[in-house]
Amino acid sequence: MALGLLFLLYIVLSVVGLLSIVLLFTVKDPRKNNSIFGFTVIFGIVISYIAATSLPTNFNVARIFAASLGVLAVIAIVLKVMHKNIAAKLLVTASVILGLTQLFF
Repeated sequence: MALGLLFLLYIVLSVVGLLSIVLLFTVKDPRKNNSIFGFTVIFGIVISYIAATSLPTNFNVARIFAASLGVLAVIAIVLKVMHKNIAAKLLVTASVILGLTQLFF
């Protein structure tokens, strides 16, 4: 029963991540795009936190890698402030996709 719930949680996280990434690249309105970008950044940070804390304490390299995926999302915020929108979107996309991959495998 518990593994089924975890699988459903992963499916929901994957769908939310995919939907936010698709909307990030398709919405043209700057206000909506900024709010979608903010949601995707927060989502990437949360995913990296879940991935880092779900690993055992002796898996230090994997935990550092999972935490660095959250740092990618923070760097994306800095790039967005510097008006490098495409690079910021690509970094936050990489943060979410790699974070979900790290969480699953």
